[in-house]
Parts: sequence; C-alpha cells; structure tokens
Amino acid sequence: MIELMQLLGIQMSLTSIFSLAAIVFFGLPHGAFDGAVALYLGFGKTTLLMLAFVFLYLLIAVSVVFFWINFPEISLISFLIFSAFHFGMGDSQASNKTDRAKQILTHGGLVVVGISVFHHDETNMIFSYLTDGQTFLVWQFIEIYKFILFPVILLYFIETFYRPVLRIRFLELVLLGIIFYLLPPLVGFSIYFCGIHSIRHINYTWLKLRSKKYTIQTIIYLAITFTITSWLLGVLLFWQLPTANFIDAALLKTVFIGLAALTVPHMLLVDGIFRQSD
Repeated sequence: MIELMQLLGIQMSLTSIFSLAAIVFFGLPHGAFDGAVALYLGFGKTTLLMLAFVFLYLLIAVSVVFFWINFPEISLISFLIFSAFHFGMGDSQASNKTDRAKQILTHGGLVVVGISVFHHDETNMIFSYLTDGQTFLVWQFIEIYKFILFPVILLYFIETFYRPVLRIRFLELVLLGIIFYLLPPLVGFSIYFCGIHSIRHINYTWLKLRSKKYTIQTIIYLAITFTITSWLLGVLLFWQLPTANFIDAALLKTVFIGLAALTVPHMLLVDGIFRQSD
C-alpha cells in the first residue's frame, strides 16, 4: 500500500488516506437520503416536480464548486460556518431556544475550531491546499470563533451541575474534544463525521421517513442513486482539478470541495425544511 502511494506521488500518511476514504464511502452517503427526504416533503407528487428538485439541488452544488474555484478563501470560511451550524443542529437535543443555540454553537464549533486549534500546522497545510495558500482570513475567523466558543463551553459545563438533562451531550462534547486533541485532524474529523454525525442523521431521517410508510426499497433505491451520482461527480471534479506537483492537493480538494458542494443543498433541505416539519 505504501509503495503504491509513493508510486502515485501521494505524500499524505496512510491514516489520512483511510480517513478520506471513510469520509467518501461511509460519511458522504448519509446525504444520499435527501432524495427520500424530497419525497417526504412532497416533491415526489409529480415527475416534473421531482426533476425540478434534482435540477435545483445539482445547480446549487455546481454553483458552490464554481464559487470555490474562483474565491477559495471566502468559500472555505463559508463552508466552516455552514458546517458548524449543520453539525450543531444535528447534535443538539435541547428543547428551548437558548439551550439549543448553545449546543449548536459548542458542538458544531468544536468540530471546526477544536481540530484547527489543536493541530494548527497540519490543519493549516490542509487549508492551504484548499485555498491555494490563502489562509489568513480563515485563521482570523477561527480566532474569533475560538474566543466565543470556549466561554460558552465553560457556561455549558457550569449548567450541567444543576441541569442533568444537559450532561449526556456535554459528556459527548468532552469525549470528542479528547479525540480531536489526541488524533490527527483528518482522523478525528472522519471519526466524528462517519461515526456520530452520519449515523445520527441516518437514524433521525430513517425513523421520520418510515413514519410516512415509505417502503424500505424506495428509501434504499433513492439513497443508492444519490450516492453513486455524488461519487461520479467527485471523480469528474478530481479529473478537472490541476494536480500540479501534489496529488494530495487534488485529493483534498475533491473530497472537501465536493463535501461543501453537497453540504449546502443538503443543509438547506434538512435544516431549513425537513427539521422544521417536526
């Protein structure tokens, strides 16, 4: 395996390669349920309406790729903001708005800020690949978020002493912080993305879809279709990116620009519409 990586000119560690593979093959497919979510929301009433949904979904995704290629630093900052919000929404279980906002800020923020702060040099290298070396504003954003995040985590911790309902999620936050601190950035992120975020989203979506009596075959068929389509688009993106002297840059760009392209329409659909129907 190592010899093959050297032959291909891949300089990333084996653990980083496996982490990227896990993100693509185990994490990314959780968004493939969006086709079934569209059915749930009524887009499947007619073929024309479903085609309009797919067209709009792909149009947003392609627009994100185009914008990233032309404005990489702004795109990365936007992606980090969207991701923090989306992850936080998925992890929040609070019933009132104040607690929910606190959990969104801390749980989503820890993924974005924690990994970046704990592994500055490694993360900066990844950011540099994704932005063609333009990382100054990215780190300014992370510094601002950091000074907001840690006091809120402290407040969150204090509240767990007299509000037992918050303890389970806060314990999860602590354990994730330890994982992010001990493990390399791509490994830590893949564990969270595949092992927590994706599983939690699939479970939430599956139960909600089954409540509408959609057949398992329909849900799985749409999920497989969306998954294969996203993989094919990823291959197309990889071949369109200049590899220059580093195939590492092309791999990281393909995974994370592709992830950003799918996150935006996925977030608009799930967080903007689907969760609001609870």
